Order: sequence, then C-alpha cells, then structure tokens
Amino acid sequence: MTQKIILHIGSPKCGSTYLQRVMVQNSETLLRHGIHYPAPPGSHPGNAGDIAEITKAEVAAMFADGVHTVVLSHEDLYSLSKRGIALAEITKEAGIAVQLLVFLRPFSDFVFGDYSQFMKQFFDTFLAERKPYGGRDFETFAKRRIDTMKPAAYLTNWGKLFPDLPIILDSHRNIHSVLDAVLGYPEGMIWEVPHHDTNPSLRMQDCDIIAASMLDPACADDDIRQMFLTAFHHTQEPDMGRSAERIAWLEEQFRPHNEALLTQFGFDNRAPVSREADT
Repeated sequence: MTQKIILHIGSPKCGSTYLQRVMVQNSETLLRHGIHYPAPPGSHPGNAGDIAEITKAEVAAMFADGVHTVVLSHEDLYSLSKRGIALAEITKEAGIAVQLLVFLRPFSDFVFGDYSQFMKQFFDTFLAERKPYGGRDFETFAKRRIDTMKPAAYLTNWGKLFPDLPIILDSHRNIHSVLDAVLGYPEGMIWEVPHHDTNPSLRMQDCDIIAASMLDPACADDDIRQMFLTAFHHTQEPDMGRSAERIAWLEEQFRPHNEALLTQFGFDNRAPVSREADT
C-alpha cells in the first residue's frame, strides 16, 4: 500500500483541538488499522508544531511496523507554509503521498473566537496593565486581523509544496465526516470529546464585560478575575455579543477574502446571513 501523510494545517479556531483530541484518544485504534498519529511532544494535542525541523529518519520511523498512513496536525501551520519545505522534500524523494487537510469557519465567527483566545491567553497581562487587547477596541482588533490575513494565499503556497493531491478544504462543522472518509472509515473510533477539552471560546459578551471592567478603576482585580473564571461556565449559552450588526460588519470587511476563496478554491466561507443577503 502506498505510504501517505495526512497533513492537517488548521486554520486556528476551526475545530483543530477537537480533531487533535480525537486522534489522541483513538491512537491505539488507529494503529490497528495501520494509521499512526505520532504522540504530541507536550500538552498541546497537535503533533506537528516542529515540522520545520523534521528529518528523513523521523519520517521513516513514523511508518514503522506496517503503518501506511500518518496523520500530522497543527493549526499554527496554516499561515506558515515555509515550515513544510523539509517535509515536502523528504516525501517527494521517498514517494510518500501528502494530503493537505484544511478546515475553515466563517471569518466573522473566526474573529469572535480569536478575540476570546486573546482574552484567555493574555488575561493576566491585560489585568496587570489594565489594558485589555493592548488598548484596542473590538473593531480595531478585528481590523488588524482582517488586514493581515491572506487565507487564499496561504492555501496557494501550501498547494505549491504538495501539488500531487488537491487540498481538501471544508467547513469546521464537517471535521468528523471528512476525516472519517480520509482515514478510510476505521471501525471502533470514538468521536465524542468533552466540550471543555475542545478549547471552547468565551462568549463575546463576557469578553466585552471583562474588558470594560479592566478599564474601570473602581473594579477590583479579584472581582475581574472571578468574572473571567465564571465566563468559562457559560461558553455554550446564547451570546448577545455576537450581534447581527457585528457579524454583518465583519462579513463585509472579509468580502475580498471570501471572494478569493470562492474563485480559487470553489469554497464559500461566508456566514449564512451573508449568503442569504446575496440571494
């Protein structure tokens, strides 16, 4: 059987943690089917963070003991195609097929998730400096992401490294069905992952309240910290911060990005509300 690497490159905030958790918890089941998800080197469930330094010996070792398919994953690879150069050279020489796998979500939804991730990652710094998001309001934060993201270019660059197979690009909501098909529908897979293990986003309304409280000298640090901890218990509840106005504004800002994805890859990444408005 031809050796194959399934290389999942993200995007961030598009179900990557869920995909990686599924791979980790099913690693033994997958091995029985000749599919190997190399153990992540640390606490992060992604196993391809150091792919830029991968060697021939490491690649060969991944296919030991009858393995025919290796799954590598890390969401940070999405915009960093240069990190795939070494793997591209090794697999080309060895005749190993590489299937790129990418999941996206509407960019308005992505920005909300990114806004949450910044609050979670930098809460202590924001609180110590009383300067949430480096002093940027939501619109300024979002505009910076809009101006720096080039999704179609990212995928084009990855495609140039691994041109033999077309990129599989799909919605983050289809991770289960797409991955199951790519793996060959291995029996015995457990696809359920506890919600708290999937890096859920905080609600926008909670991030807004926490940010505003940090800017209020009358709000005590302990009270703000309690707001932050409490917010983790409400991630699955309705979110007034994801307003129709914010979504419409974000979708309009991301219109060029969506048009490029649709033209170059045939993938419609617009939020449902934007698609309805254009019909």
